[in-house]
Amino acid sequence: MATHERPRVLGADPPLTHRLPAPRAPSDGDLRSNIRWKSPDAIVVQVAGEIDLCTATELEATLAEHVRARPSVLRVDLGEVRFLGAACLRVLVRAHRHAEAAGVHLVVDPGRSRAAVRALELLDELQAAWL
Repeated sequence: MATHERPRVLGADPPLTHRLPAPRAPSDGDLRSNIRWKSPDAIVVQVAGEIDLCTATELEATLAEHVRARPSVLRVDLGEVRFLGAACLRVLVRAHRHAEAAGVHLVVDPGRSRAAVRALELLDELQAAWL
């Protein structure tokens, strides 16, 4: 984003701003989560839709509620997620920390969601680089 006008150079081509991708508009609350399986030892939460800055707090509240129930295993199934933004990665990292402190084994399953697979691979690469 330019905050001032740059002087034009004669003969220079204008910047190719029309080729830049448009910013992604936030979703309109298109996040669904439901409990697919619940027993005293395990909870499987299935998440579908788009997880971005607008919907990440809803996911965080859902995961926190299930961590407080203290099952042995909390599995988050992201197989139906169409978009997974950085806000979701922050939620998953915080949920992992809270689950670990509560003695809950958190499993994040990207399933067949291309968005989830790509985002989680990136998170793994970043964590490996930081360690």
